[in-house]
Amino acid sequence: MAFKNAIIDDRLEKKYSFVDICIKHTNDWYLRQHHKFPFEKRIVIDEELDCWFIRCMNFDDPELDHAKLSKSLWILYYKGEHIRIILDYDIKQEIDNVVYNRVYKILSIRDNKTLNEKEIIVLLREILAVYKWDGSLNNDKEFKAYIIDEVLGEYL
Repeated sequence: MAFKNAIIDDRLEKKYSFVDICIKHTNDWYLRQHHKFPFEKRIVIDEELDCWFIRCMNFDDPELDHAKLSKSLWILYYKGEHIRIILDYDIKQEIDNVVYNRVYKILSIRDNKTLNEKEIIVLLREILAVYKWDGSLNNDKEFKAYIIDEVLGEYL
């Protein structure tokens, strides 16, 4: 099996407790008050590998009320471990004469005891190529993601 985009259903929620994980890593009042996602929450998952990736929150824009940055906190679950990753991205960037839909920058990796940095980057390449635009379940459109293969700095 390989990574695929999925919507969290009751079976996956019961198995992995996504709501509890996101509550721990977000300041979203709706999630904390109602103990459920306010909309269909998308993840990238490979159940055979026992690995998934979920965006828990986007950071607030300090210059605009109620605006969010592209910078976001994600949880990479790998065989029982929750690894916090902060990503940022640029849209439509050219690298080596190839235009990528998104170029991701890894700003931080925390709580990692199992995988080394290179192994995480390899996983992220595979995951984010599947994730496309916000976990699209439609695989018709071509999408190119690029991951800068270094951690650019500690953010948290």
